[in-house]
Amino acid sequence: MKKFFDDLSENVAEMAGSPAGADPGFMDRSMQSGTRWTPELLHAVGTCQVFVALLSARYLESMWCGMEWDAFSQRPVRVYRESASRHGTCIIPVLWAPPVRDWQWPEAVRQVQRFSPEGLRDTYITQYRKDGIFGLCQMGRRAPYQAVVFRLAQLVAEIYYTHRVEPRQFVPEQLRNIFEGERR
Repeated sequence: MKKFFDDLSENVAEMAGSPAGADPGFMDRSMQSGTRWTPELLHAVGTCQVFVALLSARYLESMWCGMEWDAFSQRPVRVYRESASRHGTCIIPVLWAPPVRDWQWPEAVRQVQRFSPEGLRDTYITQYRKDGIFGLCQMGRRAPYQAVVFRLAQLVAEIYYTHRVEPRQFVPEQLRNIFEGERR
């Protein structure tokens, strides 16, 4: 996951013009069951402009991930440019690892259009939909992986330049696991 985060961050930095040395993204690497939310995580979920959710069975079973989605979805989105498409939530659900069994996506996920890389070879799109980003990495499919990450970075940059998600301060007690009760 770190490689993907680094690759996506590098692409977004190039497209969005991040200052040298500034990281355009945030990835929490420390949340374990039973631990408290850090001020850094609460700040990130309350100020980030685009929320990339890496969909997998593990993600959807995570209380923390459900709470992060809940927090981001509570923040109002404003269209920054007239020509912008209406990304109502600025949430980009990305297929990380497809479920191996019959799966019903939780309602919160079903309400948001999942990322689909456009303008790529049909084989790349098919491989992404079948195997997800994780599968592309694990099977050494470098070209499809790089192409999908590039398209995702373009979408992140587009949303960043055309929308503003209003900042909000959160305390963990305000948040709920939006996926709770929908696990399959």
